[in-house]
Amino acid sequence: MNAKLRTVAVVLGALLWASASAQQYPNKPIRFITVGGDDAIPRLVAQGLSSQLGQQVFVEEHAGASGTIGAEVASRAPADGYTFLVATSAHMVTHHFFKVSYDIVRDFEPVSLLASYPFVLLAHPSLPVRTVADLIKLAATKPGQLNYSATSAGSPTMLTFEMFKTSARVNIVHVPYKSVGAALTDVIAGQVHLCLTSIPSALPQIQAQRVRALAVSTPTRSTIVPDVPTFVEQGLPKVVTLAWSGLLAPARTASSTVVRMNAEVIKALRKPEVRERILALAMEPGGNTPEEFRANMKADLVTWAQAVKDANIPTVTQR
Repeated sequence: MNAKLRTVAVVLGALLWASASAQQYPNKPIRFITVGGDDAIPRLVAQGLSSQLGQQVFVEEHAGASGTIGAEVASRAPADGYTFLVATSAHMVTHHFFKVSYDIVRDFEPVSLLASYPFVLLAHPSLPVRTVADLIKLAATKPGQLNYSATSAGSPTMLTFEMFKTSARVNIVHVPYKSVGAALTDVIAGQVHLCLTSIPSALPQIQAQRVRALAVSTPTRSTIVPDVPTFVEQGLPKVVTLAWSGLLAPARTASSTVVRMNAEVIKALRKPEVRERILALAMEPGGNTPEEFRANMKADLVTWAQAVKDANIPTVTQR
């Protein structure tokens, strides 16, 4: 065999090997890095993918620093299709408040949205308000006398309430809490007038009428609480935010792998039993293209950057 034929044989052999390797993906376990908090959705999706792919998909938690620790671990992982980050909408905000070694857009490839849900504005039943208009009117007569609970400065819940304050031009005092549960508990107890929190944590309390829901933060009404109007409906079109979790791969992961995982995730999310369990958790099932998910993330970055600026919160601290 002359040199030219040997070269052709080597090239063809390499192409065949690469093709075979791609077809064999995955051939070992896949890990989903989560960042703490409720990981019911990634575990549910991981279970579905394990049966579809014939390989275990396991969840590995790296909690702390508002999700930045887990994101840093995932950003340093090999881009081989065996490590994914379960990111949340909080990752669109955290770079304003923590020094991080990654860029959430540059260093990751979007795969698919997993689930989403709105934030909801709640009032203690003793507060004489039933609509956002009622609250604005009351706050205007009591500047600085009403208060609201939300997690720490810079959290999506706090920033969404600050967006409401800016749009409505009202002065309502933020009472910071370390956890969503504690923030909600004190509203139920009547120690704080208002709260802005997530639908999953608030739904049982709304249904039990321990709190009154005034508005949701999505652009259209949520199927979880269809009777609760949006901020948009109530004359505040700029108060639109969404909480979500989604799957990201480290940058430079092969496009064929991203496409494959996107298809498998959507397949899992469309299973009736998976969809029903997500809805039971008071969340909306996701499932979109990598391009759509990237566009959503970029739009979120713009929204939250403006919210941080309007709230005049000091940014970038050491972990």
